[in-house]
Amino acid sequence: MCSPFLNLFQKLTLMKKQIILAAVLLFAFAAQAEECLYEDLNGLKGDQIRTALYNHIKDHTVLTYGNVWASATGADDRGDGTNNIWDMYSSCVFSKWNDKCGSGESTSDCECYNREHVLPQSWWGNDDSSPLKTDLHHVIPTDRLANSQRSAWPIGKVTNVEWTNGSSKLGYGTFGSSGNNKTFEPADEYKGDFARIYFYMATCYKDVSFTQGGKGYQVFNSGTANFTTTALNVYLEWHRNDPVSDKERTRNDKVELKQHNRNPFVDAPELVEYIWGNKKSSTYYCSAQGIDDVEVEGQHAASKILMDGHIYILREDKIYTIQGTLVR
Repeated sequence: MCSPFLNLFQKLTLMKKQIILAAVLLFAFAAQAEECLYEDLNGLKGDQIRTALYNHIKDHTVLTYGNVWASATGADDRGDGTNNIWDMYSSCVFSKWNDKCGSGESTSDCECYNREHVLPQSWWGNDDSSPLKTDLHHVIPTDRLANSQRSAWPIGKVTNVEWTNGSSKLGYGTFGSSGNNKTFEPADEYKGDFARIYFYMATCYKDVSFTQGGKGYQVFNSGTANFTTTALNVYLEWHRNDPVSDKERTRNDKVELKQHNRNPFVDAPELVEYIWGNKKSSTYYCSAQGIDDVEVEGQHAASKILMDGHIYILREDKIYTIQGTLVR
């Protein structure tokens, strides 16, 4: 027969474990809240958030074109003890010092690397005086042949492949199935990177027309930096399927050292959903500030916590989303 004192001891032990768990999670919440980079976004929604972020990042240092080479910035170093750099268009291995391209065209893979604008210059008018030309958040090192194949085609999904280097593809897909409507598709491991670069460009230059030339009109609505539905659906999918990597975080830090602004969608990827995704009608909070108490399974929620930039509800030994869905 069980002793009533044993039952009491078991209950007290369980309560102690719950209190310890709550304390640990609430400590994590406090630490995260203090590190909130965009606390002024609290209480905003949709395009209000985009405008606030624009004010955060628009006034950055404008670099010279000579200073956006990977050899000058260090932003694309692999960090593996070599001088090799990341190339998101190919699987080539380039030394940042020794493999820079000179003049001319490449006829084979992995000959040399050059500077690539993820958002093509022709789309915004090829203005050499514009800060877009040297914005390091979208200037990356790429294999020259792959860069030539990409040209100024929009980035999307390719279903009918005309060219590939085993990493990237060129052909017909998202933006057309024939004629002068080709699409360039990067490797899966970088698709989220490219989506977040585009979200950055559409925010930092939200007042710029990205349909001034080339195929910009296939990605952006006429005369604006607002995405077409077709393009947005692809980039949202990529953003969700390819989360922020350590590579992206490191690059974001190094770009900040050079031009003194950040890509907020690398820092706080959930902001994408609040501006363009499935939370456009929801109010954003990067801390527990302003969140109303909710009921979980018909009972009052015990406390709110913040983990990985998201707010959760802690009740007893279980964690729920603020909508009441059990997490663990």
